[in-house]
Amino acid sequence: AALAYALYGIFVFIFLNLADPWALYMQWLEPGAQDWFQNSFLTVICSQAPLAWLFLRWLLNSDHFLTKIVPMIREEQERSGRLPCIGRHWQCAYGGISVIVQCLYVIWLYIIWGKYLDYSKSHKSKFPISPLEITLVALPVTFPYRLLAPMLLCQIFSVMAKLHIARMEEYQARHRGRNSGKALFQLLKRNIGDREAEEQAWACGFLISVGLPCISVAMLVVLFMGWPEYVIEHWFFPSYVLHLVVQSAQTFVSAAQITSKSKKVRLKIVEMILMREATFTENQAENGFQVETYTTYLSNCYPGFCVLGTLVTNELVIQLGNGLALTALTSAVRWLVRT
Repeated sequence: AALAYALYGIFVFIFLNLADPWALYMQWLEPGAQDWFQNSFLTVICSQAPLAWLFLRWLLNSDHFLTKIVPMIREEQERSGRLPCIGRHWQCAYGGISVIVQCLYVIWLYIIWGKYLDYSKSHKSKFPISPLEITLVALPVTFPYRLLAPMLLCQIFSVMAKLHIARMEEYQARHRGRNSGKALFQLLKRNIGDREAEEQAWACGFLISVGLPCISVAMLVVLFMGWPEYVIEHWFFPSYVLHLVVQSAQTFVSAAQITSKSKKVRLKIVEMILMREATFTENQAENGFQVETYTTYLSNCYPGFCVLGTLVTNELVIQLGNGLALTALTSAVRWLVRT
């Protein structure tokens, strides 16, 4: 079983990397028709799938996942009676966009197949089936694997965000009535430590799931401005970039939800203490000083979910969304004027 799993992993990695030399395939069909920037765009957009798969392989076998995330999953399953999953609206969005992208990919490759027929007339292969012909058949067959890895990366992060939010809600519920201030403080320190470990573990994951789509969007805008005919010919890739942007949006929204929920929970706990809905079991002489110290610590203990030193908030998500929309609209208008 272990050998079969290892072989399966090798074949999946080959499927994921099958589209990486896409620029080379285009050079075979149209020698000299593309420059280095166009080739770089194809390489960047096709490299997200294998990079996401490598990160997932590392994450699911890491000590962080086994010692922190797995216990959180078990806690959530015991508490709610079901495994955590992403929301139905995201499931519908992913399902619909994935089906559309796969259909567009097949249609676009069918058009590319016509170019191959012209290419094969002038380049006779020594083999019964040429390597390029095999590649053009294998690309649509293995495309679901390349769609799946980046999607799983974003969905797993979304599930982890839900686990951390569930722990915050449990921490807030523990304050009702009379409790030990020391035990609550230890619980708070554990939760914050787990979230900070999550930030460190997902640094590379954010670069893959958010950084590469943003780079792809920027390069696509440059292509719109400089080579509009290239974008028309490779019309599939804007839809593929949109698919990646939706995934990065989910990742950003999930991270912002952690920041927002943490702020709301800490404010709610301070309100509960002031309204005496939450009291401590320590003696009366220590209680006043403890309440003041505890509330001060709550206000400053955790700024929010940070990625590479950047605090992810709802405001940041809105600003990035507005920036991307404005850039896309401006580029589309200038492209229409030029053409």
